Amino acid sequence: MMVMQPVLEIFAADGFTLWPVGEQESYGHLVLDGTLTPAEVGTAVRRIADCNDFEPEVDSPRPGPYDICRHTPPPSPPPSDGPWT
Repeated sequence: MMVMQPVLEIFAADGFTLWPVGEQESYGHLVLDGTLTPAEVGTAVRRIADCNDFEPEVDSPRPGPYDICRHTPPPSPPPSDGPWT
């Protein structure tokens, strides 16, 4: 049986002092489950915050959380000769 678990790719937290973070080896994975220690939760929050730390291009607006929905094509209608007609 295959088991899928959400993970975060973790980098070294060199010099990070805003809140407690766990000791992780660089370029490892942190499994997100109900057994995280408080320091591991701090590591996860730090990594998620790192993903938001970028400078947008000058001419392009920063994408919002719903922008992907605007670019997703609508689903195809069911065939007209199906069992529901």
